Amino acid sequence: MRIAFIGAGKAGCSLAGYFRDCGEEVAGFYSPNTRAAGFHMYDSAEKAAEESDLLIISVNDDSISAVWQGLDRAALRGKTVCHLSGSLTSEVFGAHEGVNVCSLHPVLAFSSRETEFKYIKSAFFTLEGDDEAIKLISELVERCGNRYKVIKAESKAAYHAAACFVSNFMTAVCAEGFDILREECGFTDREALMAMSPLIEVNAANICKKGIKPSLTGPVSRGDSGTVTKHLKALAGRKRDIYKLLSSVLAEESGHTELLPLFEEE
Repeated sequence: MRIAFIGAGKAGCSLAGYFRDCGEEVAGFYSPNTRAAGFHMYDSAEKAAEESDLLIISVNDDSISAVWQGLDRAALRGKTVCHLSGSLTSEVFGAHEGVNVCSLHPVLAFSSRETEFKYIKSAFFTLEGDDEAIKLISELVERCGNRYKVIKAESKAAYHAAACFVSNFMTAVCAEGFDILREECGFTDREALMAMSPLIEVNAANICKKGIKPSLTGPVSRGDSGTVTKHLKALAGRKRDIYKLLSSVLAEESGHTELLPLFEEE
């Protein structure tokens, strides 16, 4: 199977390199504004489509529909087209008679166009779309040794929101904690990062190895109402609201629901 990409961004280039390293045939890229180092570059999207069995649209979410609309359907007949968006479904392709379509989303943050093999190798993929497209893509993912799950189109938004909780929101929570250290405790940015990095790394590792409940720590998980009350008195505004909301989740997860009234008080 020959794979071609439209769009040479971080995800597209990283996946192309990964698939090639796994023994798959990557035909090349079409990307008018960016080159994909080490890969053949096509001079048109149609040429990329013609010379591939699987065409992966790896552009930003807002551009997927426009790229699809601009493709020559004759060049796509009998082929499979997918995009890499976590939030959009295969319905973005609209009418696609004679073309198999799906969405393929790696649950991974691509920080560069050359994301390391070991990180992508451990990534989980979600698939959604036509049966024939799902069959082709799932076989590709299996050959590469990755785990995957097929989800329904109506579940895609909730799935992507869950990924934001685990990834983006964790970063936001860390940002709020670092602010407290700077504003209330006199830490510099560097000191805050040095102090909290081991805590972040160990907690993340515990969750990945053990799951949520066995990784619970801290005063809420112990039912320590005295310490929780001190925290609430020390915080104000948005930080206090966030503390109360997240602590109520911890109280429910740990079974210390007797603490919930503390988080409902104004």
